[in-house]
Amino acid sequence: MKGPGKPGPFFHGDCPFRDPAKVRTHGLRRRAPPLYDGLKPGVGMTIADTAQLFGAVIPTVALVWAILQYRFENKRRIKAQDEAARLRGENESKAAALRLKNEQDILNTRRVEIYQRLEIESNRVFEFEARHPQLVPMMKRHLAPVEKLDDLVVQNEYGDRMDARQIAMVARKYYEMNCNLFEIAARLRKLELIDRDVFGSWVAWYFDTGTVWGFRALWADLRDNYTADLRAIFDPLCIALISGWDVAHAQGQLEAIDTTGRLPDISTAELEHRRVAFYAQIGDLLDCDTIRGWLAQVDATQLPEAHPLAYS
Repeated sequence: MKGPGKPGPFFHGDCPFRDPAKVRTHGLRRRAPPLYDGLKPGVGMTIADTAQLFGAVIPTVALVWAILQYRFENKRRIKAQDEAARLRGENESKAAALRLKNEQDILNTRRVEIYQRLEIESNRVFEFEARHPQLVPMMKRHLAPVEKLDDLVVQNEYGDRMDARQIAMVARKYYEMNCNLFEIAARLRKLELIDRDVFGSWVAWYFDTGTVWGFRALWADLRDNYTADLRAIFDPLCIALISGWDVAHAQGQLEAIDTTGRLPDISTAELEHRRVAFYAQIGDLLDCDTIRGWLAQVDATQLPEAHPLAYS
């Protein structure tokens, strides 16, 4: 026990009582630890004060440490999530890219199959031509060689002379086969199931067909059997050539004519003029630069000279 006037281990200031049991009688109270007085532990503080100070600081430090740990772990969690999402995204992207590649490969295969089938169907047209070696060449001239079908002397595949009704029937079937293929090709081009340059090679066939009199003589009767896409291709050409060639030829007033052959024909300059106009028309119709520039590309790569026995 410390002497009078000395601070005891449990009290602050002077204590007039030696007996701590009498503290309650005089109503003395312990002073709260001076946590906010700027005091340092051990300076003007009792052991109890110091213990209370550290007892209050330690939980605070523990809380701060826990918060720091939480933030650190949360950052690690977010980073781990981002990494997982990135890996998952990469895996999904790789899987999606693989699926897209597989689908594109399948689509390309289908496109090749479709075009192959179209080419196979076109062989039927060539077989038909081979079975009618007299009629088809006459129908495929630019100008009608006779005034009436009865005047056309041709034989069928069995060697019998064909009358006007038979000629008209065979010609109709022939051009129906052509138009069926042309319509399929135009539809496939619209659906982008055949390449533009592949369809560009068909434009020459469209033009060659539209410039023969046998087709133009039947087109007015055939056109309602086909889609607007095909009519948009052939209508302008047929209208222009019937007016510019056929009517004038029937009246004996056609100027752009070549008479050097056995039968009168359209001059080369006139035919090339119509060809250029047709490619421009189809290029604009389909908004296709491939077709617009087709003839220029072909002319830029012409053979240096023709074969001496060239057929035409």
